[in-house]
Amino acid sequence: MEKAEFGSFVALNRKELGLTQKTLAERLHVTDKAVSKWERGLSYPDVTLLEPLAAVFGLGVTELVSCRRKEDEAAGEEAVPPAETPLVQGLLAISWDSIRKERTRRRRWVAVLALLLLAALAAVGILLTRPEVSESGTLIVLHTEERGGNLLLFTERDGHLLQLAYAGTEGEKQELAGQIADGYSLEAEYRWSRRTWTGKLLNWHTGGIAIGTPMDEVGSSFVYYNGDGDLFGYPRICVKILSRQPSPRGPGYLSTYVFTRGGDGDGWLQQPMTDLLTAANCLGFSNYGDAGYRIVDMDGDGIHELLTRTPWPEKPCILYELTEAGIRSTWLDELPEEMTGMPG
Repeated sequence: MEKAEFGSFVALNRKELGLTQKTLAERLHVTDKAVSKWERGLSYPDVTLLEPLAAVFGLGVTELVSCRRKEDEAAGEEAVPPAETPLVQGLLAISWDSIRKERTRRRRWVAVLALLLLAALAAVGILLTRPEVSESGTLIVLHTEERGGNLLLFTERDGHLLQLAYAGTEGEKQELAGQIADGYSLEAEYRWSRRTWTGKLLNWHTGGIAIGTPMDEVGSSFVYYNGDGDLFGYPRICVKILSRQPSPRGPGYLSTYVFTRGGDGDGWLQQPMTDLLTAANCLGFSNYGDAGYRIVDMDGDGIHELLTRTPWPEKPCILYELTEAGIRSTWLDELPEEMTGMPG
């Protein structure tokens, strides 16, 4: 049985019943496009649709598949051998067509699943090979050497030799090289690439009160005595680190400091302390040893002001100065040269 013959037979019976392609499709729960393809000889219906399609036309499955009604056979048409009857040929044709459709659907699903698997593997690969990783903790320094003006530290990581370059000043590099030796444990903060197994040493501490990371200093206090800057004209200023966290906008740390006025003369620690100001979002760079502020005499009047570095390039600094009305803050549009030494 040819598809064209079957399609013509379906169209003939549909029209005899006065049905449209859409009406027939609704009765069979398929689309009218599917019915159109049958009638144009482009495809067969699914095997499971033969019985309901025959029922709509008032035919048996045998009549539908052989494309002839019983009354046509009763009219004396010549019989054919069983193996070559239209019924057998029709069922074989429709079955093979259904099998081909099923195979096509399976191939499509396999292709879709393969694409999804490749996408998942690609996503995992991107995660595993993300270019930059920032970490802090203890490093076991296996080897050091100088190259290209940097002090290179080598440590083991996941079966690889991780190389970290330290680009501090000559004095800082000499200090670091003098304090560590092969196999030495170093508390450090560093950024490195999983692709190249190279990176940068951002901050380090070896012994003394500085062991740990800059965040470990939160809660500590220190004092500027007379001669250390005389901030706002006071001989003693106590500074407490209220909070500190890595900068979310790039390298460095954002700290909040509380500046307190100490008493004059002997026994000043026992005297009442007066809070002068709280400076937040002070951007410091631990690899430079910067706290994020400077005590400077900006106007040259002999009284030192406080200059803090901010994380915003539009307003990179804030100047705090003492006036008759109290502490006044001025947001600066440019980085003054008093901040020389801090990354721009």
